[in-house]
Amino acid sequence: MTEKEQVKKIVKKYNKSIADLSENASAKEFKTVIKYVADQANEKQRKLVGLDKE
Repeated sequence: MTEKEQVKKIVKKYNKSIADLSENASAKEFKTVIKYVADQANEKQRKLVGLDKE
């Protein structure tokens, strides 16, 4: 299972709610989702400033 699929499964489990995720998710689930979101944001920011050419 890819990281994206794993994150989608976790997000669906908590009804796409950050409040439910932060209150009810295990530490590992929460860390996985937050890390994925941060990685995606970093990637988009790098593309915007021209550091990554993809």
